[in-house]
Amino acid sequence: LAGGYDPRLRENVEHLGELRAEAAALGLGGSVSFVPSFTDEQRGALLAAASAVLYTPQGEHFGIVPLEAMAHARAVVACDSGGPRETVVSGETGHLCEPTAEAFAAAGEGLLYCGQAARMGRAAREHVRASFSRRAFGAR
Repeated sequence: LAGGYDPRLRENVEHLGELRAEAAALGLGGSVSFVPSFTDEQRGALLAAASAVLYTPQGEHFGIVPLEAMAHARAVVACDSGGPRETVVSGETGHLCEPTAEAFAAAGEGLLYCGQAARMGRAAREHVRASFSRRAFGAR
């Protein structure tokens, strides 16, 4: 699990502790890695190793994470609210879903079959190139 982290924010510290405790309680402590803050190089390596990106914030502003993931040809599963509605084409470049564990699990599971993650990732990269690249913005 990777994401932005500020140790000065009590909420960040508490939430990371909760996630680590949940992973341990489920017996996944040795299978889940936490990367609370990362370098640009690490971000590239994480995206290269990922099949897809789960982006869980609700009501998020535009947000750069889905675009970065799609530019790296990764499908995105995100909440059907806020910025991801502007960037993720549900069913084509990933999935927009309700902010529940069940909805995220179903969307993520669907990416595991018949090359769907790779197919959506290719479409995602093309979508970013066509709609969010410098060339696309310059043409507007």
